[in-house]
Amino acid sequence: MKYLFLLLVIFGSIRILPAQSSAYFQQETHYRIRVDLDDRRHTLRGALDLTYVNHAPEALPFIWFHLWPNAYRDQTTAFAEQQKRIAGTDFYYAKDSQLGAIDSLDFSVDGRPARLEFDPENPDIAKLWLPDPLAAGDSIRIRTPFWVKIPFSFSRLGHLGQSYQITQWYPKPAVYDADGWHPMPYLDQGEFYSEFGSFDVEITLPANYVVGATGNLETPSEKAFLQQRAAETRTYLDSLPVRPNEGYVFEEFLASSESRKTIRYTASRVHDFAWFADKRFRVQHDSVQLGNGRTVSTWTMFTKTEEQLWRKSIDYVNRSVQFYSDLLGDYPYPQATAVQSALSAGGGMEYPMITVIDLAGTSYSLDEVITHEVGHNWFYSILASNERDHAWMDEGLNSFYEQRYMQTYYPPARQMVIPDFLVDPSDMDLSELIYLLQARRQLDQAPDTPSDHLSDTNYWLGAYYKPAKTLWWLYHYWGEEKFDRALRDYYSSWKFRHPQPKDFRQSLEQFTDESLDWLFNGLLYSNTTFDYAIQNINRTDTAFIIEVRNRGAMPAPVPIYGLQAGEVTFFTWLEGFTGTKQIPIPLGEYDRFVLDYHHQTLDINRKNNQIKTEGAFKKLSTFRLAPIAKIENEHYTSLYVLPTLGWNHYDGLQLGMLLHNRTLPHKQFEFDLLPLYGFRTRALNGIGNADYRIYPRRGWFSEIELGVNYRTFHDRRDTFGQFRYQRWQPGISLNIRRSPASTYSHGLAYRLIGLTTESPDTETTGKRKDQSLIHELSYTGQNKREVNPFEFRFALEQQAYDDVFGNPQNYLKWSVEWQSHFHYAIDKSIRTRLFVGGFFQNTRRRAGAIFPGAFSLIDQAATDYRYDDFYFGRSEREGFLSQQLSQRDGGFRTPVSPAFSLGKSNNFILAVNFTADLPFGDQWPIRPYLDLGYFDNAMPTGNNATFADQFIWSGGLALEIMDGRFGLYFPLINSRNIQDRLLERGNFWNRIAFRFDIYGEKLRDTWENNW
Repeated sequence: MKYLFLLLVIFGSIRILPAQSSAYFQQETHYRIRVDLDDRRHTLRGALDLTYVNHAPEALPFIWFHLWPNAYRDQTTAFAEQQKRIAGTDFYYAKDSQLGAIDSLDFSVDGRPARLEFDPENPDIAKLWLPDPLAAGDSIRIRTPFWVKIPFSFSRLGHLGQSYQITQWYPKPAVYDADGWHPMPYLDQGEFYSEFGSFDVEITLPANYVVGATGNLETPSEKAFLQQRAAETRTYLDSLPVRPNEGYVFEEFLASSESRKTIRYTASRVHDFAWFADKRFRVQHDSVQLGNGRTVSTWTMFTKTEEQLWRKSIDYVNRSVQFYSDLLGDYPYPQATAVQSALSAGGGMEYPMITVIDLAGTSYSLDEVITHEVGHNWFYSILASNERDHAWMDEGLNSFYEQRYMQTYYPPARQMVIPDFLVDPSDMDLSELIYLLQARRQLDQAPDTPSDHLSDTNYWLGAYYKPAKTLWWLYHYWGEEKFDRALRDYYSSWKFRHPQPKDFRQSLEQFTDESLDWLFNGLLYSNTTFDYAIQNINRTDTAFIIEVRNRGAMPAPVPIYGLQAGEVTFFTWLEGFTGTKQIPIPLGEYDRFVLDYHHQTLDINRKNNQIKTEGAFKKLSTFRLAPIAKIENEHYTSLYVLPTLGWNHYDGLQLGMLLHNRTLPHKQFEFDLLPLYGFRTRALNGIGNADYRIYPRRGWFSEIELGVNYRTFHDRRDTFGQFRYQRWQPGISLNIRRSPASTYSHGLAYRLIGLTTESPDTETTGKRKDQSLIHELSYTGQNKREVNPFEFRFALEQQAYDDVFGNPQNYLKWSVEWQSHFHYAIDKSIRTRLFVGGFFQNTRRRAGAIFPGAFSLIDQAATDYRYDDFYFGRSEREGFLSQQLSQRDGGFRTPVSPAFSLGKSNNFILAVNFTADLPFGDQWPIRPYLDLGYFDNAMPTGNNATFADQFIWSGGLALEIMDGRFGLYFPLINSRNIQDRLLERGNFWNRIAFRFDIYGEKLRDTWENNW
């Protein structure tokens, strides 16, 4: 038996060796497609005639095919699952008429029937079994009819009315290369990998449609039609007054022509074919002459929407084609087209020779996105890397050149600028801020991570920002001339091929004797952080000696600058190193030295990047006071001070000063202090918080937060005097490590609540102080998916205390809280909250009277024994202030007087709260609600109440904002036991409850959510 097993292993190894071979090859595809558009039914009917050439070193028994219109078939596809996770509810609640599909397939190979086997997990992937294996070096002819139902515009393929975006639309072979097959389901976040070849495509549709497509237009009558439309557009734009962009302007569709036309396109050395059709398109036409003497025809097509911006669009296309050609290599195709049309997968999307652009907003943004998408002809169409696995090779490299373009034509260009009132002009831009928000918390991911394994934030960081920043780093370090030679060589060596990351690395390393580990292993293949720090400075007779320490794990090069009065007087690059290094700098006019003064690297902590040459405190940055919290600035240590007003019924008007050091990105240690002077009590009150965060690189926990909170206010005033409470809450929270792409997060937390409360001492006519300690341990989780998100909290609480008679009491209680949104339509949901709580042990379980720690279905000030919430009138038992409620236990929104024991329990409660969005209107703040609850008070034997007495319910209308933190509640229907209590409050206005939760501890606040 063991010999049989050995033979099977050997045979299996022989079979898989070719797929693991490192010898480069690429397959070849030649398409003939005939397709007819039905713009009444929004369908395509076509025929595929494909010649597939096998250049692999082995025979192929089958070919994987992509049938990507099936991604829109239903809500179970990989595309649908990704939409539910990150994109919203539009596709989840799509009508059947809005879905898409590909059907009527009947494959044959060289005239013989061939079996199509669908992937059981993905209906948009199928394996075509060939009648005979396709030998190395041979070719086959594959034919099939196909029918496509064009979906509504949910992603790339789609339509809005009779505006069509026909992309990823035909049966398409997956790539087979030295690493094997690459079948992949269609995704919105995550692009493509395709085989090079040629296309011969005929499109039949009503005669008055304007079409933009991949390839060279071969139909003379259609060429004349487009030239006529371009002349009409010139006349129209010449007569159109120049005015600011009016935003989205809908333009009615013309009736479709009764006559039909067939137009033909051909294309070679491309790996995809897309086309766009709209009867409303205006057309611009021009050409660009390249350095090699070739002329490239350029086109733009657009509707009335943003026509003021698009009047210069042809200049943007011309300029971008010229710019990329000059830097990388001449544009190899006969034409370049930009089309303004519907797109639900970002601001623009590239295809060979054509790009589709969504709303831009400004001319700057339109130029930027057109340039980016035209640039994809180099990094996608010509250098056809595997975008699904290595998105940075396409998006990141292209973003670098797009940024060079913008800096050339819009100097000084600063990408994604933060408003000046939030940041000093010399500080970071928005892109760097987003990076630091993720990287400092170790939530960023390596750019070389498959697209669908990246969170949506990290997809932008990993695919676009970080690799582009890495190239800028290398550009400044190497210099422009050397850098451009290396990238031109990479382009010329790999054009019309499938480069892998190792190929890009080898191309760069030809131009240097230095290791580029820091660039690839450090920046692209990992999320290693970069942090050099200036630790000390000494002066000799001939030089300043700067002590620089690498506090990170990446020995990357870093620039160092000498400055005098803000002007650079010295500059050099330091080679990458580990540990500490003494850097000699010749004496000169310097008042400080700064690492990476112009933000050319990805330094994670710029606060330690500078040192002064004179003074006692050389390493300290300038201290300042500021009224408005700003984005972190490495040149300042800021304390933010803001006058603040407060009010409660006992302290009256309170005036104070908020002092804090909180900025974005977060500091490791943050605090805020809010002292408040109460004019009625003539006393000092206030709030204080301090947090210290640790982000372990490994282990179970991704974040450890140590914190302490203090608050003190007056909560009672009567003839005996005025009384205050003090509350200390030290605690620790532990975020459990998870996949950054996951929408589920969870963590553990412990807090100790120390309370000191004052009350009248009837024996001494003075004040009595009661002290208590409450321990709470909780486990909290939440899933922030776009469809039906939920969160929950399981808590254990223990307290030992003396009752009013001086007798020792104690309890151990448990509770479970669940909150979820059930979406029943797009942006419409029913919010459900479930709370269950009981006591494992309670010395007052059968006491009858309600004691500290008891559960309550109605959460008001009198039941807030932990002092978790803020109340305007904590001790009020009547009047409007007594109608303030919170949401801790039962969550009822009914202001029953706390004098009654209704809803309170020393034993067990169960509550369900419902809040529903109205099916009409757009995010109306008025919502119906219903609260149901049961409380078991375990009264002494013989005194137990009936179920009817202990089951209560209430419903009405809620007027809520900010996810229910602030609300008014109008009870309209109630159980008899609640209704009786409400009637005793008087008129209807005395039964209205309100919530004002400006600082409450909601489930979502128990740990810091991802940015």
